[in-house]
Amino acid sequence: MKKIYFLSVLVFFLSVGLFAQDQKWSVEANYPISVGDELGNDTPAILDIGLKYRFLNLNKVKIGASINTGYFRQNHNYSVNEESFDFTETHWLIQPKLFAEFTIPSIQKLHPSVGLGYTFTESKNKGIAFNEPSELTRSPGGLSFNLGLSYDVTKRFFLQVQCDYTRSTGTVEGEGYTENIKDNLGFVKVGVGFRF
Repeated sequence: MKKIYFLSVLVFFLSVGLFAQDQKWSVEANYPISVGDELGNDTPAILDIGLKYRFLNLNKVKIGASINTGYFRQNHNYSVNEESFDFTETHWLIQPKLFAEFTIPSIQKLHPSVGLGYTFTESKNKGIAFNEPSELTRSPGGLSFNLGLSYDVTKRFFLQVQCDYTRSTGTVEGEGYTENIKDNLGFVKVGVGFRF
């Protein structure tokens, strides 16, 4: 089954690559590393995927819109002073933004970019906390700022690094309480992409 799935994806990207000449679209896969406030209990990243569309070409600058989705997950199992904790923590980040991508005339393969958007977060802790069943949810969000740099390996494939900063505000809702939160989320994303 995995071979059929891989072959289908490969055929799709090859056919898109052969027939699309303007390269207005790109897909990317990144690994985000947290460098700001902790996301929950400093939950590690699984993957960040993105889709970009460049709708305006001004020769040295391309203007576009993009959306990225990041997934973070960790299982916790520990005890403190006879209190046991056994829960799963998950975070989904959805980041739509507008961006400008630049071409440097002397280095055609290097493309710096800058973006402005919003980050929506869906966080959930579910399991056992303080020896009791527990479930916490929160949905903070905030304006985000993005700096990026990509390098063309070929005409279609590229490597990239991005830095995202989000000033996130929201509330944590648990059983019997609500708490306001403010976080300065920061991520360095390292990944690859494909233009079509």
